[in-house]
Amino acid sequence: MDPNDRARGNAAGRAGGRSKGAGIRGPSSALTDYLQEIGVTEHFRERRRREAEERAAAEQGGQQGQQQGGPQQQANAEAENADEGTEAENAEPDHEETQDVEEETADSALAADMQHAEDQAQEAGPSTVTVQIKAKGKGKRKKDDGSDYEPEDEMTVRGGLNRSSARKGGRMHDCEMCGKRFLVRGEMPEQLLCAACRRSKDKASAADAASVARRARTVQKKPAARHKMRKTEGGLLEFEAELPTLQNLCVRAIARHLDQVDSFGEVSGPSLDRLNRIISKLRVLDAQTMRLFMGADRTSVTLYDCTRIDAAGLRRISDECPVLERLDLQFCGRMDGASLLALAQGLPKLQHVRLDGAFLVRDTEWAAFFREAGGRLCSFSAAFAGFGPKAMRALVTHCVNIESLRLAECSDFDDDCLAMLAVPITEYEEAEQEAERKLRAETGKGKQAVGTVLSWEPLAQLRVLELQRPHKPMVCTTARRVVRALGAQLRVLDMSGFRDLDDGFMGDMGDHVTSLQELALASCDSITGDAMAAFFARRNGFTRVDLGRCYMLTDNTVQELVRHSGATLRHLSLNSVDDSLTQNGLLALAGQMFEQCVGGKEPRLAEQTLGCVGLEVLDVSWVRSTTDNVLETVVSQCKRLASISVYGCGSVSAFAPVRPGLKYVGRECDTL
Repeated sequence: MDPNDRARGNAAGRAGGRSKGAGIRGPSSALTDYLQEIGVTEHFRERRRREAEERAAAEQGGQQGQQQGGPQQQANAEAENADEGTEAENAEPDHEETQDVEEETADSALAADMQHAEDQAQEAGPSTVTVQIKAKGKGKRKKDDGSDYEPEDEMTVRGGLNRSSARKGGRMHDCEMCGKRFLVRGEMPEQLLCAACRRSKDKASAADAASVARRARTVQKKPAARHKMRKTEGGLLEFEAELPTLQNLCVRAIARHLDQVDSFGEVSGPSLDRLNRIISKLRVLDAQTMRLFMGADRTSVTLYDCTRIDAAGLRRISDECPVLERLDLQFCGRMDGASLLALAQGLPKLQHVRLDGAFLVRDTEWAAFFREAGGRLCSFSAAFAGFGPKAMRALVTHCVNIESLRLAECSDFDDDCLAMLAVPITEYEEAEQEAERKLRAETGKGKQAVGTVLSWEPLAQLRVLELQRPHKPMVCTTARRVVRALGAQLRVLDMSGFRDLDDGFMGDMGDHVTSLQELALASCDSITGDAMAAFFARRNGFTRVDLGRCYMLTDNTVQELVRHSGATLRHLSLNSVDDSLTQNGLLALAGQMFEQCVGGKEPRLAEQTLGCVGLEVLDVSWVRSTTDNVLETVVSQCKRLASISVYGCGSVSAFAPVRPGLKYVGRECDTL
């Protein structure tokens, strides 16, 4: 034996003693890891060795076959591993599986690796792969095919640990994909992957890149046809249930080429209104195109978007429609006081006026309009306007025949304006109204002789009162005075946004309101559920009720409403009533009246009624107790139900009950 080999063997023996005592195993090569992955283990090798020995013994005899068994088994092992030779040579030994190794000196690490390799060779027998050891500084040697190659400076062992590895250092890490441990030297990579996992990832990335390039080269396919949507005036998105008619197609074609149209000719009222809506939506309605909707015989004009119509164009309405009785102008932000007064003076038969967005008209100019319109006004509606005390004073003094009054989002409307609808008025208000009465008497608008001062007359003809979302705070006492003065004659009452209304207001409502059919108290969150239930128990016959954002409502409130108005109710809004309303309250719409049991037991069904058999529109948005099962019960009982708003109801899924003519608005599972 070569002296150098003997010295290395002694050093390996001493190191091996320490490594065995410490229970440390050396690194493994890429070939060994690959054989373990495909199932070539020590048991497999042992079985192959025994079969080779039996064949050799049968041919040559016991002793001679035993001597030749080792070389033949080694040749068989080399033949089996010939196919994996290329992959084993190209594998990266620096990133294979190994165990945690302490950082020692280069000589100690080399000695431990050599001892472990020898121990493994002795345990595996002659069938294991021979570990080749090359001393440092030996130079090049020839491969079997005659070509030169440069070996490593140190001994090649399992996992690529050698003398160079010990000098370079490194740390053991776990693979993020398979969990195996491997050695990392140099800079830390962005992702800790062993050699096998890194190759798999590179192959997958290359396949994805090739797929993207292949899709880019192919012709883009036509996307699948989606359901067409139409947006209604109320902002509801609906599926087009059927194909458009020829009439609708013609209307749309006219709207797209409106600049080439001189006159609509003989067009029916519904078709003209539909065409008006389409043109307003396209924002092509201006001072030139608005003439298409005018005429000397027109008694009603509705313009849904007056954004592009200036004040001069609005004044032309009185010239082109002298017999106009109903005027509806929306988004008329360019209207001023002069154009408003011109409409009052040029339209002697004007009775119904709706002006939304006329914020340029001042309070005094509104008052001049009411003085000019006088007693011929039957209904008036204004939204987002500077409607203040002077305008309100002129309205209650001159427009005594008004039947419908709607004021929404008026910035100057305050509690003093509300007090003008009630009796008795204060001394200050009496003095302020005296001048208006004198002016009315002098102009001959009053019923009495000129020069006499008329006493205060309530709006005896008023049937509809809508005062929605005032910008200034309202006092509950003033609202109670209005109810006591006008409650008996009202059919529609809307005080949405009056946050100071309390249970006393509901008590006065029960005492004085006798013919009310529509009630809206949205955002009146100071009214309790018991007061509301007591009111509904005393009055019946409601067709429309809006209790959205009245957070103190309970199940009993809905039950009393259904008991006394279920047969006539058509529209119900319980938007955001989520604090105390449960599934039992919603089931009352189907006629199931549950009551609470003493002792915390389950509620029991106390009464079964017909429910809201005529209900058509239901809004239960942001009521978390709304589920598919609850809606199934309600829909099965409410046969005429056509629209259900379920914004924010996460428990309403695609399995909610459906039927022809029923639509869900705001359902989360719907894809638009």
